[in-house]
Amino acid sequence: MTDIRLWIGYGYELLITMVPAAVLLFIFHSIYKRRNISVTPRHAVYLMIFSFYLFGVFHFTGVGTVFDAKQYGLELNPEQMNWIPFSDTDIDFVSYGLNVVLSVPFGFLLPFIWSSFQKYRPVFLAGITFSALIEISQLLNNRSTDVDDLILNTAGAISGAVFFHVLSRLTKHKPAARSNDKYEAYVYILFIFLCRFFFYNEFGLAKMLYGF
Repeated sequence: MTDIRLWIGYGYELLITMVPAAVLLFIFHSIYKRRNISVTPRHAVYLMIFSFYLFGVFHFTGVGTVFDAKQYGLELNPEQMNWIPFSDTDIDFVSYGLNVVLSVPFGFLLPFIWSSFQKYRPVFLAGITFSALIEISQLLNNRSTDVDDLILNTAGAISGAVFFHVLSRLTKHKPAARSNDKYEAYVYILFIFLCRFFFYNEFGLAKMLYGF
């Protein structure tokens, strides 16, 4: 039987993502309403799906937080960083593949939800920015930062965009809930990331639950 404390930890982590997402959803809805911009209810559903995806990425990549910085300190170890692309002679193809697959939904959801990401360039910029944000934050929790991950994550985002365009042409369907606000995606990503960065205290919760 799974320890209920484990599920409490997952729930806490999920709330750190979905509550800020709901707050942003309310704020953007209020702004659009004042500007008489029509956005269908389906758009809100898509945004929550996108936010849940961000939760999954942050969870599996181990995004660093301010509490990690307090735990490990701010001293950077050069051995944690690799800036030479594909310099590792012992290539882990499974890890490389997972890095690509992890970002495919990102590249797919951007043009699916926001019409400003119809072209590949904005998807590329968003993908590399998102990946860099994760890689830099990992320096705070004693994990390695690798340029290979940055390249592979960005490639995954582009692959997701390609898949979206191919699927759109095959089905001849475009989602009616798509928003034209080019800043909305960046606001969601950055705000949710910052809320996790400042409020997700994994060590603190573990001490409370497990008493160590």
